[in-house]
Amino acid sequence: MSALCLSLLLACQPVVYGRGRAYDGENNGFWLSGYPHPNDVGYDPDVNYGNRVTSKPKGAPSWTYSIDDAIGPPNWGIVAPACSGTYQSPINIVSKESLFVRRKLPLELDGLRNLPGAMKVENEGTSVKFTPQWNGRTRPALRGGPLKNKYIFEQFHFHWGPDNTVGSEHTLDGKQFPLEVHLVFYNGLYKSFDEAKGEVDGLAVIGFLYDVIPNSADYSFNIWSNYLPQVRQPHSKAQLSYSKSFSLAHVIGEMGWPFYSYSGSLTTPPCLETVTWIVASKRLSVTEREMKLFRATLGEDGRPLLLNYRPTQPINNRRVFRY
Repeated sequence: MSALCLSLLLACQPVVYGRGRAYDGENNGFWLSGYPHPNDVGYDPDVNYGNRVTSKPKGAPSWTYSIDDAIGPPNWGIVAPACSGTYQSPINIVSKESLFVRRKLPLELDGLRNLPGAMKVENEGTSVKFTPQWNGRTRPALRGGPLKNKYIFEQFHFHWGPDNTVGSEHTLDGKQFPLEVHLVFYNGLYKSFDEAKGEVDGLAVIGFLYDVIPNSADYSFNIWSNYLPQVRQPHSKAQLSYSKSFSLAHVIGEMGWPFYSYSGSLTTPPCLETVTWIVASKRLSVTEREMKLFRATLGEDGRPLLLNYRPTQPINNRRVFRY
């Protein structure tokens, strides 16, 4: 079947796009419990999403980051219809067009220095993800700012490019940065991440952009970079003990920075529009050596993963708020 025929077939399905969950006409969410958690840059189409089962040859990717591929970002809507929605992420943030918000509660991250009992590091073939395992310890929680409820921390992962001029998913006034980290939280009104992930306002994601430290090819600055060589192979995993685990303070530093916020989506398929985005104005630092380690990470095809960011999407009728 050609891409055009498949696109027309999907278009005939009674799918609803928009702010919140994406459902088919029979109210069967095609974001099901069997799906791995969103924005962890992994999408398995061999799952029944709203009575639609798509399959792929064993070992073949279901989507890629190359804009020249038939399954690249411009065509993600074929394999994940919500990717064609109107509230998609990332976006280019134009600072002069953002609306300043007064009299709001400050954004606070309770448990910024909490240490998890252990931590899993994983090369997903399309990114590197760190997932703390709390083992009864208190998880960090995000509140205030644009959030109406408390959001519980789940994981963080990275997006980068082939050189220091590109790599971040969000851009500021048209400028792209070499690296972006996403801290993923779920709405505390729900019992778990899996329960929250398909709900309206179910997720909140903080994005930090990085600047490269000049002449830093010989040393590392960030604690997480120590574990990148252990997951160089695609789908490899490393388990960090309590003694090697670290807090979010080691990733983002102190709170109290200005930020932008808008309503958007996951930046990988299924691209569901359930995310309150918080993009920090404060930039973090990364060394040349650490960027080299990211670019030495192997992707799904066994070659170095040099690019894993989605191009910016139209803002349409959304507003970007500045805090």
